[in-house]
Amino acid sequence: MPPAAPPRPHGRRPHVFLDNAASAPPDPAVLDHMSKVDRRHAANPSSVHRPGLRAMREVELARHRIAARLGVEPDTIVFTSGGTEANNLALKGAVWAAPRHRRHLLVSSIEHPCVLETAAWLHHTGQAEVSHIPVDPLGQVDPTTVARMIRPDTLLVSVMHANNEVGTLQPLHAIGEVCRAAGVLLHTDACQSFCKVPLDASALPIDLITINGHKVHGPKGVGALYVRPGVALSPLFHGGGHEEGMRSGTLNVPGIAGFGTAVHVYPPADGPRMAALARTLLGWLNEALPGVRVNGAGPDGVGNILNISVPGHSGKALFMALDRRGVAVSSSSACHATKLTPSHVLLAMGYSDEQADEALRISLGRFTTRADIEALRDTLVDIVHTASAAPVPEEHQ
Repeated sequence: MPPAAPPRPHGRRPHVFLDNAASAPPDPAVLDHMSKVDRRHAANPSSVHRPGLRAMREVELARHRIAARLGVEPDTIVFTSGGTEANNLALKGAVWAAPRHRRHLLVSSIEHPCVLETAAWLHHTGQAEVSHIPVDPLGQVDPTTVARMIRPDTLLVSVMHANNEVGTLQPLHAIGEVCRAAGVLLHTDACQSFCKVPLDASALPIDLITINGHKVHGPKGVGALYVRPGVALSPLFHGGGHEEGMRSGTLNVPGIAGFGTAVHVYPPADGPRMAALARTLLGWLNEALPGVRVNGAGPDGVGNILNISVPGHSGKALFMALDRRGVAVSSSSACHATKLTPSHVLLAMGYSDEQADEALRISLGRFTTRADIEALRDTLVDIVHTASAAPVPEEHQ
């Protein structure tokens, strides 16, 4: 059974929330702890008086909790303002710290925009050369392709653990072995997979891992970068030398404490529970809507992301119709939702523009219930059947 859901806000809000891949609502335990920290530990954690030391204890408790979940030492965790900053720090920091003859980056073609655009900026400003790794029709990177694309001047490979649009998991261990053999750094954006599937950094040949708070029912505006000991990064920000010189700036104590609490209370069994719900939902949809297509790995990926298409129906049209009826999903990632162009992820997987336009992303969270997916099923089936039964306008006959 899922934990008790947080109270729903008043006002005109969806009553069924299935867009957790964009942002998951904070756990009540997180909000409660953040409120206490904000009231009791308002001091700057870098101050050496007692209030400052108490604030720093909250930061270090969160650091230990997050490190334990990743299977690493606490001093390898660098706090940031979120996944975007952590990804920027990983790529820019590695390039800026590298010698000029080692500035080739390999980036998968389905990365989050904050990775793709960071790499593009480094390329366009002449600071690095970037090549894009292709994916197969499920959205997976082939490690042999990575091995073939690595050059003598390759510095870093960036391949996300779980794709934010289709949920496909990548073979990180095999990719990491290829990188380690070639003396190349491996970075992975694990924001979507962290806490949902096992990720033991101590057992994987990975050098840099990006995670954030609001994808695990923690607060927005806080994230972290795991940096393997011995990996050289130049900081993005210069100032007081916080986070061992890796990220200057006064620490967001309530946010960091909330992030640590979210990780601490996130049960390992919840990932399989969400995957089971996704499989149930997919079974229902296959029965009610023959021809429904799964884009990516479906429930066999990260488990909580189900990207589907109903052939002949625009994903954006279905998304808006569901929203009008109180069910919140998405037609792509939140960072792409306002754009009119097709999803770069689906295009990279070999989909046509028309097929990519049909995609609808459903993403479950810790508080998703069977009643929620029943409501989604019933509402979506009714919308599709109503649209299919509508008379064709005369000018289109």
